[in-house]
Amino acid sequence: MSNEIIKKETGIPVISAHAEGDGIAVGYADSFAPTVNLFLPDGSRTASNPDYFNLIIGYDPFPSDHILVDPKRALTEYISDDVKERFAEWTPEKITEIKKLPTIISCERDGTDGQQAVFAFIRDVKVQDNGIKVYYQKFFPIPFSFLSEHLTDLAMYLFELTRTHWTIKKIDLLEVMQEAGLFPGR
Repeated sequence: MSNEIIKKETGIPVISAHAEGDGIAVGYADSFAPTVNLFLPDGSRTASNPDYFNLIIGYDPFPSDHILVDPKRALTEYISDDVKERFAEWTPEKITEIKKLPTIISCERDGTDGQQAVFAFIRDVKVQDNGIKVYYQKFFPIPFSFLSEHLTDLAMYLFELTRTHWTIKKIDLLEVMQEAGLFPGR
């Protein structure tokens, strides 16, 4: 028997994340049965309501842990009236609810084959004079093609991929991602 690690092709790798104060510890292994455990930055282990997700288009999620969203483009378009009513006020209670939703953040469609978005959770939202500052915890990249190939499943319009905005969709994102093969069952 050799001392080499044998890599098995099991599909999606094991991703385990655990909140550590303001940071997060992430372990990675590709030789075990696939599992995804999400421990949010506030210490909770699951999204409070998996029936909704944040979609933030028009911002590069990779160089930083925060973005500044134009308030005229935050929860104002591509959002149903009932969802807007539920989330659109920037009260501490609404922000707490928003922070529990899974999130996809991406640049607008750029036409390249390798474009990526990121799966994340929002850590904090600060309403400022110059915009809405959104702090987030990145978990893993996802192919931008997932968005364009699952427009209907995600209740999205084609134009949304080329328009800078932040919306909330009444869709179980984790279920759609699971069915698309992005990670295994919950």
